[in-house]
Amino acid sequence: MNLATEKNEIIKWINSLENPFIIAEINKIRKRENFDFEKEWERGISGETLKNGTKDFLKTLPWKK
Repeated sequence: MNLATEKNEIIKWINSLENPFIIAEINKIRKRENFDFEKEWERGISGETLKNGTKDFLKTLPWKK
């Protein structure tokens, strides 16, 4: 798909939206001045931290005991 076609598809999709939450999220993206990938990456958690946190959470569930 070329760029013009993709843009038209996005416009059609946005015009069909009814959900205010999705529209608000699109507006957040539109109004964002820049996106610092490195900064966002630093704020993230590692896969190991995620895995350990998930294991700890699963151990607290009543069906697990």
